[in-house]
Amino acid sequence: MKELGPLLWALLVTCLILALAYWFTRHVVGSMAGGKLARGRRITVLEQVSVGKDQRLLLVRVGERLYLFGAAPGGFTNLGEVPKELLDDDETTTGGNSNGTMSENFAQALRRILEQRKR
Repeated sequence: MKELGPLLWALLVTCLILALAYWFTRHVVGSMAGGKLARGRRITVLEQVSVGKDQRLLLVRVGERLYLFGAAPGGFTNLGEVPKELLDDDETTTGGNSNGTMSENFAQALRRILEQRKR
């Protein structure tokens, strides 16, 4: 029975370390690595989608215009302007995604821009 005490104590400490490591990676590192969308006075990242290792697509509003950017370790690439009619007015101003239509419209806009780039 004497040997059970230190074993239980080691198990408790191990569980505490694992819980703290999980919390640290979710909250501290996640917010530092771009977990929150960037918002400035005139520029807002409305949505970002990971498309590969260290590669993302970003839907950015600059003033009243919307742009699609590709981000990779080598830099940013402007993939083109997104027509505003593809997004609802409420979603363009708030960046919300309440009913899923922004994701569908974003996919349509991405297809249209990629088709234009192929020509």
